[in-house]
Amino acid sequence: MISNKVLFFCNYPIVQNAGGPVGYYNKCIQDNYPENVELLNNVPLLKKISFFKRVKLHYDRFFVNTDKNKFPHAIVSNTFIKKDIQEYKYLYFHEIFSLYNVLHLLSKDQIVILQSHTPELPSVEALNEGISLDKYKKIQVIEKEAFKRANYIVLPTLECLPIYQALIQKDSKIKTLITGIKPIKNLVEYPLSQNSINILFIGRRNEVKGFDFLINAFKEISDSRKDINLFIAGKGTKIIHDNIFDLGSTETPFDWINSVDFVLSLNKNSYFDLNVVETVSIGTPLIMTTTEGHNFFKNRPGIVDVTYDNFKEFILNSSDFSKEYKIKNREHLSKFYEKELNNSVYRQNLKELCNSIISENS
Repeated sequence: MISNKVLFFCNYPIVQNAGGPVGYYNKCIQDNYPENVELLNNVPLLKKISFFKRVKLHYDRFFVNTDKNKFPHAIVSNTFIKKDIQEYKYLYFHEIFSLYNVLHLLSKDQIVILQSHTPELPSVEALNEGISLDKYKKIQVIEKEAFKRANYIVLPTLECLPIYQALIQKDSKIKTLITGIKPIKNLVEYPLSQNSINILFIGRRNEVKGFDFLINAFKEISDSRKDINLFIAGKGTKIIHDNIFDLGSTETPFDWINSVDFVLSLNKNSYFDLNVVETVSIGTPLIMTTTEGHNFFKNRPGIVDVTYDNFKEFILNSSDFSKEYKIKNREHLSKFYEKELNNSVYRQNLKELCNSIISENS
């Protein structure tokens, strides 16, 4: 008997403090999905392997041969076979690799839903992370085939559409689903200087996240203002400069978000970052660019919309750049989270999304 539930397939360990699809499963979906969804997550072989090492394992398998009829499908296929995917008409994937890896197991009658979580094409993101040109070209094959098979593309907002426009097929249907996360509890507040304005960058240190722009801009800003501390959380080459505190990889990102006066999100291109939603839920103001998916946050109380052209001007001259701004706007951010971005709202929206797809194909 074919199940009318939507099977969410997750072939990687669900861990805390991660971004991308791993973090999305942990913070949005796990223990928070409606009755018309079933979650498959069975990855004993990869349990102690980090997300990036897991992706490398995918790459190593994919690059043996990009012919879907020939290359090995060991990890994902075994998981799928145990669950017997033929029992499900609707299959939901959160990245291109899991989908591509099981294309040989899917029948033409099954409905495939794909939600990618990259702020640029997956192949471009991989290239910017340092993958070889040869592997970049093979990821282009993977993403093209994955998007070609998808009956539905899910995006947080339609403003994300330009990111994937080159891959989306004419007959693919577009759906939207705003990200919503579970409450973040048991927060600690670090005793940071009350005589300084403390700002935080958290995440990957790459161009698309605006990291290089931030560091260069802050070095100029710090020549004029000595009362600003920049904290950086995340892996990467250590940054040494006056009033920059490089935390490296941290196990307590939420406590840092809770402790600073502002969190920075200066993306050149934006999907719908989890750390932005997390910051809103904690009640700390954001200074952010509102490109693509982040246009959703424009003109919200507690969120300062900047561009690369006016960022330094805001920091140096705006009266809103103060410790009082957080005090004034914390309640606004809390209401924003409860009304639009919490786990209950997400669960209901996910239920309605799945019901609409089921209804359209019944």
